[in-house]
Amino acid sequence: MAMEHKAYLFDTDAFSEELGEIIIASGATNDIDSLKAFITKNMGKVRSVYTGELLNNEWEKEIENGSVQELTDFAMTCYYSPEEELGFSYTWDALLEALSMVSPKFHPDYYILGRQLESGGFTLNPGGMGLGFVYADDIPSMYNELIDLKQKFIDNGMPSSNDLVYQITFPELIEAYDELIILYKEAKEAKCGLLMTF
Repeated sequence: MAMEHKAYLFDTDAFSEELGEIIIASGATNDIDSLKAFITKNMGKVRSVYTGELLNNEWEKEIENGSVQELTDFAMTCYYSPEEELGFSYTWDALLEALSMVSPKFHPDYYILGRQLESGGFTLNPGGMGLGFVYADDIPSMYNELIDLKQKFIDNGMPSSNDLVYQITFPELIEAYDELIILYKEAKEAKCGLLMTF
């Protein structure tokens, strides 16, 4: 079954400054107290990952398993709007392979999947399907590069892969590339990064 790609404008600077180290420490020790404290401190900004509603003082009733991953999922909603999804649905794998054919500056995965947050044996992956970040500092150069590479992307045509069976047409692939440019333009204008997940 194909995975559905999702992307969100995400404040990677504030996330790295305020929450990143808490997540790494919690993941290393499996101690959820600091994550709970973060959520409580940011009440009024943190949303339920299940309903999208702002959390209230009874937020712990929504917790299903209370793991570091689940609590992090809640805490991260401080930095993006879960209802404003901008991903590539089922075109992401063809887009990724076609992007790799034009030799971008960064690794092709970074543009579509982002970079994982990991340390030691811990990898942030609340949904179990993969999660990555594209950091705000990289967005402007990536945006400009995507514009510069568009003609080469078009000239290369549809990728042919033995591993992937694409159910999209070449015009749909070009449309997905245009959507990628628009996503990076929005992130650049918002001066933020991106959250990529499935």
